[in-house]
Amino acid sequence: MGWIIAIIVVGCVGSVIGNLIAGPLLGISGSVQEFSLVGLIIAIVGAIVLLAIVNLVQRGRVR
Repeated sequence: MGWIIAIIVVGCVGSVIGNLIAGPLLGISGSVQEFSLVGLIIAIVGAIVLLAIVNLVQRGRVR
């Protein structure tokens, strides 16, 4: 059960990192108070990338 919480935390951290990295690179500034489809896509991509990295480190391969 603890691994579910770990996956959620890693996904959230990945989304924040994705927005922090892609924001300055793509010139996208977001706000917590408004919804942005581009920001959501960047957050999802960042979360997927970080989850893949964690999976690679834990298991030694990507699924």
